[in-house]
Amino acid sequence: MTRRLSSVPSSTRGVTLAVEAAGPRDAPTVVLLHGFPLSGAMWDPQLASLGRDWRLLAPDARGVGASDLGDGQTTMEMLVEDLFSLLDALAPGPVVGCGLSMGGYVLLRALEREPERFRGVVLCDTRSEADGDAERLSRADAIRRLREQGVPAFTDRFLSSVLAPGTRERDPALVGRLRRMICSNSPAGLRGLLLAMAMRTDTTPSLSRIAVPTLVLAGSEDALTPPEGARALAARIPGSRFEEIPGAGHLSNVEAPGAFDRALSDFLASCDAG
Repeated sequence: MTRRLSSVPSSTRGVTLAVEAAGPRDAPTVVLLHGFPLSGAMWDPQLASLGRDWRLLAPDARGVGASDLGDGQTTMEMLVEDLFSLLDALAPGPVVGCGLSMGGYVLLRALEREPERFRGVVLCDTRSEADGDAERLSRADAIRRLREQGVPAFTDRFLSSVLAPGTRERDPALVGRLRRMICSNSPAGLRGLLLAMAMRTDTTPSLSRIAVPTLVLAGSEDALTPPEGARALAARIPGSRFEEIPGAGHLSNVEAPGAFDRALSDFLASCDAG
């Protein structure tokens, strides 16, 4: 399987996005949108395992990974515009969109704006509701800690809250890889994404209008977006499927890649058959 790194200019002036691709160029396309505060590298297990029959695109959000920061004033609408720029450049036909956590927020807003770009949807460890006051205050505190304490201290606290206890015990190598991935990002990039998430809109009213095959995945031990919330999300989307990933926390694709890949592969096969 060939993996390629591309650069795509965003419609937002002065920002170029880094995108890793895997799989045949002429295969149906899946766009993998990563969670905060990671980068497209979080999808490495999927790029390695699912690239035989599908073309996989894993972009870095602006300000993290190898993508440009711009002026650091990031909004959710900019992240959606970045996604549309990527699709215009690399995948003009309908794609399957897969978003985890923050990536799910971007995907749901993109579906609201231009649903014709998608032939299927995978929503992982995410939710449609906008932040309430408590969540916004928590993000404001995270911005303060990034400014005062730096990325490493922020990273240690973040990983302790998102990974299942079993993950931390059995796979210290994974914890180390995630820590290095986060710590390679700039504080300004992370602060911009925190502001974008805090100010995002509520996409819940549009869930009933999603008219493409949809899979909702959640780690069984996800404390940030628990499985009961994911079930409620799936219940609002006509004809959607829900699947729980045993033993995984909020980062289900890296904590339990075998179960995650099986669920995603089965869903993609059904999209392809359809």
